[in-house]
Amino acid sequence: MNTEEKFHQIEKYRDSFILELHESSNRTVFAKKNSENLFNLGLTMYSKEYSLQSAIYNGFAVSYLDENISLHPEQMKILNKISENIGTIFSAPTSFGKTFVIFEYIVRYKPKNVVLIVPTLALVDEYKQRVINKYKEEFSEYRVYLSINPDGQYDFSKYNLFILTHDRVVTEDADKILSEIDFLVIDEVYKLKKDMSNDRVLILNLAYKLLAEKARKYVLLAPFLKNIKNIEKLKSEPNFYSSNFAPVVNEVIEYKILDERDREEKTSDILLNLKGKTLVYFPTVSSLNKYARSINILKDIAPNPILEEFIDWAKEEIHEEWSVLKALERGVLVHNGQLPLGIRMIVLELFNDLESNFDVMLCTSTLLEGVNTAAEHIIITKPARSTNEFDAFDFFNLVGRTGRLYRYYLGTAHYIRGPEDREYLKGEALKSIEFEVTSESIDMDINNGHYQDHPEFIELLNKLAISYEDYKTNLATVCRFSTVKFIYTRYQNNKSELINAIKEFSELGQQSKLKLIRPLYKIIESNTYNSYLNTYIINVLTYKTAPNIRQTVEKTREAFKKTDIDLDRIITTTIKMKSSYIEHEFYKKISVVLYFMKLEGFAKLVEIVEENLMTNIEKVYFINSPSKKILKDIGVYDRDIKIISAIINEDFETVNELKKRIQENFHKIEPKIGIVSKYILRRLIE
Repeated sequence: MNTEEKFHQIEKYRDSFILELHESSNRTVFAKKNSENLFNLGLTMYSKEYSLQSAIYNGFAVSYLDENISLHPEQMKILNKISENIGTIFSAPTSFGKTFVIFEYIVRYKPKNVVLIVPTLALVDEYKQRVINKYKEEFSEYRVYLSINPDGQYDFSKYNLFILTHDRVVTEDADKILSEIDFLVIDEVYKLKKDMSNDRVLILNLAYKLLAEKARKYVLLAPFLKNIKNIEKLKSEPNFYSSNFAPVVNEVIEYKILDERDREEKTSDILLNLKGKTLVYFPTVSSLNKYARSINILKDIAPNPILEEFIDWAKEEIHEEWSVLKALERGVLVHNGQLPLGIRMIVLELFNDLESNFDVMLCTSTLLEGVNTAAEHIIITKPARSTNEFDAFDFFNLVGRTGRLYRYYLGTAHYIRGPEDREYLKGEALKSIEFEVTSESIDMDINNGHYQDHPEFIELLNKLAISYEDYKTNLATVCRFSTVKFIYTRYQNNKSELINAIKEFSELGQQSKLKLIRPLYKIIESNTYNSYLNTYIINVLTYKTAPNIRQTVEKTREAFKKTDIDLDRIITTTIKMKSSYIEHEFYKKISVVLYFMKLEGFAKLVEIVEENLMTNIEKVYFINSPSKKILKDIGVYDRDIKIISAIINEDFETVNELKKRIQENFHKIEPKIGIVSKYILRRLIE
């Protein structure tokens, strides 16, 4: 029997004991009776002190974070590997407890300056909650930052902990400001994999490159990786370790359908026969919303003051016809990346609460981003993200969102398999990937100064009449070369229309800036379907005093009353534009267009766009206000941020200081803000 077969055999034995524990009528009795076997299989969290060996081991492996928890043997192994190596890449199933090991390492070894990089603000919040609240005593020495202030002063002789998204690392010049990094962690590192169509993948690879070069020690975390290609090209050739250990079991049940149109009906049939916390996965927000409008669980929801206040607030702030609100009133939760962060946090709280009676949550691929849920079941309505079919890695990453240590020993995925859908085998989930930072990529070559072998890049430099350093400073960390080239081509093809629109806007005065937005949108977007609706909503949401979502929706309904655009589509588009698109896509790409205009001598026209559009976006979305940005990043609803800032002042940079000020002033703040912000601030100061 080779090593791989041996590991597979151990995994089968381990799963069989976990399943017996799951099915046992008295789990304590079962664990005592089988303590030796559980211990030998590494399931020390179940064997506890029921055998002498297990008692000794668990006493030795007590966590520094939580004295009620002992690290299992695989966690101890990776803890030692991190300690022994400059660089470590670690892959393990979702339920392994990878993040717990990272926090355990920090508390045990006390690295002075720690940088934790995660892909989403939801994970920033999850990390922040552990450091500020759950383990506040253990992390009391650390000053906690959620962003980098280019004008800030950082004392690296003291204990600092930065929790950042990868785009913040690059856009906020973290590599220049963070002069000392003792311990760097990048979570969900499979996102470093080469994807030449994705600007955000480039940003993550740049973040890794810039910070890993400075870090004295670093760790990359991911599920289901078999190996990393060209690992020797990474800094210090990190030690790669992959574990198949999981303290829960995941199984997949297939439901074959003969017609694509049967997916919704089959989803409802499965739901009727399930008990317990259940996620229902949809490949797109539109397919989720369509189902949300029709689903009705008909279940009594436990009285909840937060829920009742949230429903009243959402009717006024969002819209009484919002599909998310309609589903909520029927006993169903909705979670997707387009929802404001604070709302997503409330939704997760209701789902994870065993007493809430909210047992069903409709979700999209946001749940693939490492967000913590406690689910017994997941229904996969279609194995895809948007129009892209899942590979085995994506599929089992989603399957792994079920099961929870000590709560759900078995997590079950219910896979609705259509006539064109493939079979997924767990062995295929472990895959080899290549990071863009180690590959032959034009963007990495450009950022590394090796651009001479790319004539198309040199051609663009010549067209722009700029130096390589100018390009690197102004464009290279904003978008991929392909995106910059696309925007430049579109700009040249539509320049006359844009210039004329800006001049006309300036000469006539008192005109809607919609005249500016539409030609700009035409330049930056390849798909201009729905452009009239999208640009109208962008225009309203970038007023100097931005209206709320409900006011924007009603204004848009009135403007498009002669069309057949349905209300839910207007609501969904407005939320998407407000929560993510304007700040992260529109503003960034328009900045590229304005840079091209400056190069061609249109500085006066650029000033008009900046004064009437870009400045509005900066103010409304707090782009240049670090303290307001922190409030937004922790989930405070944007309409409450100015109120809170006026009460607590803005001269703070750490979450520790923010928490202190909120605690001191919460009695003044609470009556003036909405339920979402109240909920977020209570979580912060609890």
